[in-house]
Amino acid sequence: MVQEAGVRTYLHALGTQPIMEGNKVKGVIFESKSGRQAILAKVVIDSTGDGDFLPYVGAKFETEIDPKLRISALAMCYWVANVDFKKLNEFRETQPAKFAEQGKEITKLGGQSGFIASNLKDQDSLVWFHNRYPNKRQIDIEELTRVEMEGRKKMLITHDYRKKYTPGFENSYIVLTCPQLGCRGSRRMIGDYFLTAKDMASDDPFPDTIAIFPNVDRNETSDKHPLMYIPYRALIPAKVDNMLVACRAFSSDTTVQEYFNLIPHCMAFGQAAGTAAALSVKSGVDLRKVNIGALQDSLSTAFRNYGDVCAERGGLGC
Repeated sequence: MVQEAGVRTYLHALGTQPIMEGNKVKGVIFESKSGRQAILAKVVIDSTGDGDFLPYVGAKFETEIDPKLRISALAMCYWVANVDFKKLNEFRETQPAKFAEQGKEITKLGGQSGFIASNLKDQDSLVWFHNRYPNKRQIDIEELTRVEMEGRKKMLITHDYRKKYTPGFENSYIVLTCPQLGCRGSRRMIGDYFLTAKDMASDDPFPDTIAIFPNVDRNETSDKHPLMYIPYRALIPAKVDNMLVACRAFSSDTTVQEYFNLIPHCMAFGQAAGTAAALSVKSGVDLRKVNIGALQDSLSTAFRNYGDVCAERGGLGC
């Protein structure tokens, strides 16, 4: 799709620094095996997940996270294949006390006791190990290194034990580890609008709403206020021009982040930011002056077209 759209791509490269003119972002400096390159852009979008450009464009942001929240933890996930679930389930059902005791033993050894079965097609023998690792900061390279090393040690301890002592794991093997640590929360931009818990208890759409999500917090709010509205202004860093933020670094507090910084939400932010950037370039106006009605119409049309394609394909890949 990117190639069909005529997009010029630079893979295997890291954007390391913005090109600034006052408070306006004019482009990005990339580092790669080809050396250093400067690429000017009509609009810059930070989709790094962690808001990596925020400190360098002069944007304000927050990083503090309550350690009890989901978004405070890192993950070093891995997958184990060739598990005999019939044998494993029989062991769990006929010897639940022994299965529970094994989990405690693994924890004592420094491993990880919990796992879940894959819910994907043709993965009947695959086990997922999803985990949470406390950390001081998710944008600290020493912490990221420490957690990854710790996660890989726990992985080896866990699989070694299960393979030796848990029925069903005898012929299993580690088939995949995550290519990088899973960050759940780090920088949170302070934008033209800052979403808070109060917005989760509101039934009023914003005039510049660009995404609508099911409200899934774990209390009465989601029952009384089933929808969460996201304004376009939450993608614009305050006092910074010509840049949008389309990732979990969107402008919000930790309560909003806890429930609305997952993959589906970030996909919606990305589509809204990309569409807004296109409208800005096409009409020759500042990002803050983009026609909101045209932006909303374009997003709605794309959503309807996507639904039609899904229906034609019987839901496959949707």
